[in-house]
Amino acid sequence: MYQKMPINTMTISFASKILGCMFFMFFTVACSAEQVNSDPEIYQVTSPYDFEETLMNLDIAISEYNYRIIHRSHIGQAIRDRGHEDFPLATVTNFCNISYAHELLLMDMQMMARMSCEIAVWEADEGVQVASRLMDEHYGSEEMRQFALRMNRNIRKIIEATTL
Repeated sequence: MYQKMPINTMTISFASKILGCMFFMFFTVACSAEQVNSDPEIYQVTSPYDFEETLMNLDIAISEYNYRIIHRSHIGQAIRDRGHEDFPLATVTNFCNISYAHELLLMDMQMMARMSCEIAVWEADEGVQVASRLMDEHYGSEEMRQFALRMNRNIRKIIEATTL
């Protein structure tokens, strides 16, 4: 059943739904981290920091690139809370720049299912991993492709700033 919500909550809820369809989203960071995933749709870097420091760095990087955190899912902690105390920590952060979302959705509303504004952070044997799915740079019109290039550049820069 539909509940009437204040505009701020509704806007955040709408943005969260737009971004919630995606799981996982420049340069390889020299000396402090390196890209570890060969899948061209996923940009993944190993962080030189522990899990909590990496999440704090991610918050700062998201803000510095003019995005706002919409939601954070602490998946690893939830699994730990269910009795698997040794499960690796894993968190997914949804973020959005409403101006960018507006621009993209004016081009194609179907893009709600393709937006790459989630970054996953998790503990692994090789260190804390930071990854995001990138937008398809070959999809749609030239305007859409240029938008994807710009967004992918932002995602890579956010991950790079997180892991420096």
